[in-house]
Amino acid sequence: MNALLLAAMPVVLMDGHAPDLDQWSRIEPAIAAAVECRQALPIHVLDSIAPNAPGSWALTPARSFTAFGLPVKRIELFIDPDGDLGASYTAVIEKRSLEQVRKQLNLISARERIGHLSADQPNDEVQLVCTVAATEQG
Repeated sequence: MNALLLAAMPVVLMDGHAPDLDQWSRIEPAIAAAVECRQALPIHVLDSIAPNAPGSWALTPARSFTAFGLPVKRIELFIDPDGDLGASYTAVIEKRSLEQVRKQLNLISARERIGHLSADQPNDEVQLVCTVAATEQG
């Protein structure tokens, strides 16, 4: 029963804005492709969630969400609106150690990546980050 209640919770932005599940369903594939470094995330995809955002978003998935098969707790996105600084797509991984995340990444093919993919643990949270230079965004 608790799992059903959790699955029905909306995505919540750090600023308190909560889009509905339908909005999340529409953007989820694009966000998954971005955090897995497969495809750049066009800034307009996020307009339905937070119009006029300054190029930075923090999203908490409404339902089970994974990147490379790893459970994601939160997604942090930065897309330079001017295009000069590129973009970074961060998946904060839950219930996995940095070693486990790096091992999983080693199993993933590096083919067709749009940027640099890395795993790090700057604080107590393990992060998977796709960094795309302005010239790589296309």
